[in-house]
Amino acid sequence: MLRTARALAASLALGTALLIVPAASPSPTLGVGPLPKCRLDDILTIPRGYDDWSHTLVDWILSVGPDYKPPDLVSISRARVTGGGLIREVAFDDLVAMADAARAHGTPLGNVSSYRSYKTQKALFNSYANGYGFDQAINFSARPGHSEHQLGLTIDFAAAGTSSFVSETSPTGRWLAKNAWKFGWLMSYPKGRQDVTCYSYEPWHYRYFGRDLAAKIHDSGVTTREYLWSHFTAVDPKTGEPVSTASPAPSGSSAASTPPEATSPAPATSAATTPSPPVATGTPTSPPTAPAVMWFGLDPPVVAVLLVTVLALVAAVAGRRLSRRPGRR
Repeated sequence: MLRTARALAASLALGTALLIVPAASPSPTLGVGPLPKCRLDDILTIPRGYDDWSHTLVDWILSVGPDYKPPDLVSISRARVTGGGLIREVAFDDLVAMADAARAHGTPLGNVSSYRSYKTQKALFNSYANGYGFDQAINFSARPGHSEHQLGLTIDFAAAGTSSFVSETSPTGRWLAKNAWKFGWLMSYPKGRQDVTCYSYEPWHYRYFGRDLAAKIHDSGVTTREYLWSHFTAVDPKTGEPVSTASPAPSGSSAASTPPEATSPAPATSAATTPSPPVATGTPTSPPTAPAVMWFGLDPPVVAVLLVTVLALVAAVAGRRLSRRPGRR
């Protein structure tokens, strides 16, 4: 019995240690301080060079300005994605790979909206603001200069041959939610995260980051806005002044790659025809998220509990066998 007790004690100690190790892992270092709350502003984002495409953040606060137009836009149709539109060439090869994989799965991809210029975004936002009111429109539409579509890296996906946004309950939407990150694409505005993304849930809106960075963001379990702010954004959200970051800017940037300086755009107010707001059909489920640390594909606490249970059973069996030996009581 003494040996059994010792074995059980050792098992419990090991399980406790396993639970403590992941909790002690350091969190990412913030580059420019805590993520600011959602508030409307027109601060030019840094970095915003065309070569800084994977690190450029636009949101309610940060803008690329009216003169930002990527120099390498190509037709999405060449990637065998229906719906037309343009995307940056840096995203093209991985879009082709993702479209091929989706087609092989039986869920081919279509496009509702991709690159939009500052002028186009201004007209679109005006129409929503006039139809639904400014305070409501800002929750599902970006002001001009603040849209990820202007970066030329974003697609609002549909099932091939349709013009309806995907949801995570549709076959195409489910496939994207599970697999898009493997090809460098991430959902910008996941369900239940409007407090940090500033925009309502959009299971159709995916932005390209490249496979390496997309994998890091996916594995971190945080939203794309949180990750870019923590690791790359280099502007004071109050003053608009450049600040140093915890992570260096990408080495490929140059003065020639930086779009012209622009004045801060003001919210547009001109009248336009009012289209229907973007609403996905069905009842989408939460997008897949991954904890920062995974063991054998499971959460660390689950692995620890299973290990403790197995060791306890082994110890109990060993104790019984010892107690049955001749001469033992």
